[in-house]
Amino acid sequence: MKRLIFLRHGQSEYNLSHRFTGWDDCALTPAGKEQARQAGVLLRQAGLFPRRAYVSKLVRARQTLQNALQTAGLQISATSAWQLNERHYGAVQGLTRAEAGRQFGPEQVLLWRRTFTACPIPRADNSAAQALVPAGITAPNGESLQMAQARALAFFRQEIFPAFAQADTILVAAHEDLLRALACYFKQLPPAAVETLVVPPATPWIMELDGNFHAQKDYFLGDPIKIAAFLKRRPE
Repeated sequence: MKRLIFLRHGQSEYNLSHRFTGWDDCALTPAGKEQARQAGVLLRQAGLFPRRAYVSKLVRARQTLQNALQTAGLQISATSAWQLNERHYGAVQGLTRAEAGRQFGPEQVLLWRRTFTACPIPRADNSAAQALVPAGITAPNGESLQMAQARALAFFRQEIFPAFAQADTILVAAHEDLLRALACYFKQLPPAAVETLVVPPATPWIMELDGNFHAQKDYFLGDPIKIAAFLKRRPE
């Protein structure tokens, strides 16, 4: 059986201040680091020991992976890839929910946030994002969930799916919006389903894959009551 473990990063500094993060690089809070360590405990208790790991270029995901693997007692190298970065939020990156609503209108921001195809407008200065991609590649500057899903799936097909030939369990540490979009692919959900998907922070999400790399079964590790309550939320 092939198992794909998704791990959203723990609470970041931008999460704490309710800011759109996207490709802005911010660290975990102390609470976020503890969430990541608890994810490692859950993996160890479940007897799930990934043989390979992949992580975005953003520090909050890398810190999450590092803390989780260390607590789980795993010493495996991780491949870092910009294609696993969060969806790029364009001009709203760095703004709080309230600031974005005042500048662009709350209905427009909600459309960008929840729907599959709506794309935020570009930001004026995208140099920080450009520094995260290899030379010769133009960094995204405002992405829909559909666009983020496409560039991540291209990486899965090129790197991660072939790796299952040598590793039956693979962990991917990334970000909520990207994982929402990817879940639509792996769970074969219609695009509109992304509007109600949420992903708990630093909570291992296990997908048991068939031969076509679609999820036959998926579940979260952790307190089922707390997880169920979180999953009833709508994306903020």
